[in-house]
Amino acid sequence: LGVFPETLGYVEAGTLPKVSLTSYKALVWYAGAPWKTDDTVVLVLGGSGGTGTVGIQLAKAFGASKVITTTSEANAAYCRSLGADEVIDYHVANWWDVLQPDSVDVVYDTVGQRGTADRAMKIIRNNGSFVTIAGSLSNHPKPGVHQHFFINSDTNLDNYALLDDLSELAKGGRLRMPSINGTYALSDVAEAFQQSAGGHVVGKIAIRVD
Repeated sequence: LGVFPETLGYVEAGTLPKVSLTSYKALVWYAGAPWKTDDTVVLVLGGSGGTGTVGIQLAKAFGASKVITTTSEANAAYCRSLGADEVIDYHVANWWDVLQPDSVDVVYDTVGQRGTADRAMKIIRNNGSFVTIAGSLSNHPKPGVHQHFFINSDTNLDNYALLDDLSELAKGGRLRMPSINGTYALSDVAEAFQQSAGGHVVGKIAIRVD
């Protein structure tokens, strides 16, 4: 349980805890956030999904000087509105071809594409981090780069203090879920899961319990 942010409506507030806790833990527990230097570059893979939406915002809130993300051109403006400084359209370019070696401090992978970890090693700077919630780790990790596979469900208990921290960010306007890509009745939860499984939801899907 956490304090309800009075700046949000019930539906938006209900969509935030799971993805917010996931991205908070990924960045804070495993990627060194909040960052103390003024030149931290973070790459969020899958910026228009639920965890990506939150990941972009939290990276900025935690001090990233530049946030890069991947999405389609159709969702580029959405990701920029969240705080992304650079958007790579994965339909026309591969992020591992666009980004230079040793140019990124953190890669936060919410997509899980095969080969992501090995490709990430080439662009991550010394003492940087690769964190994935959806894919595998590198079989050839780069010396000086930390890598972690993380599942939020394994650490779901005793999260009230983290939820309070996230609530404060929401109250300050630094954490939102601006895209609710469908609201379903509880009786239609199977349909909601089917939409989610398609992999093209922008933001989150909500379930109403009336």
